Amino acid sequence: MAKHRVQSEKKKESAIETLNFVLDSKFLSALAEPSRIEVLKQVIRSGKADISELTKNLTIDRSVISRHLSILQEVGILEREKSGKHVYYELNPRVAIQKFRNILEHLEELVAICCPPIESEQSSKK
Repeated sequence: MAKHRVQSEKKKESAIETLNFVLDSKFLSALAEPSRIEVLKQVIRSGKADISELTKNLTIDRSVISRHLSILQEVGILEREKSGKHVYYELNPRVAIQKFRNILEHLEELVAICCPPIESEQSSKK
């Protein structure tokens, strides 16, 4: 019984460590800034767009928008394509969705370890 408890605690600690790593990731940090979310929304609305197009509907300074775009591109949320003098940004849905799935998988793993299912709680009370 004690061996099972130690293994269970190790699994729990490992799951917590992994989830902490995922939650502290640059990906979520990139999404934690409200004005960056506004820039992301504008990119999604516009489709493939350069900074000139994006600044039309944002009240944020162009240099700030540029920095937000760079951060979103660094973490894989946006793709960047240079064409002549213009740099175009667009959503990278495959990477963004995969990163959210990864977060969800780790969260589900932790919940399964830390929080017994409701059915188990009910059957143990009988």
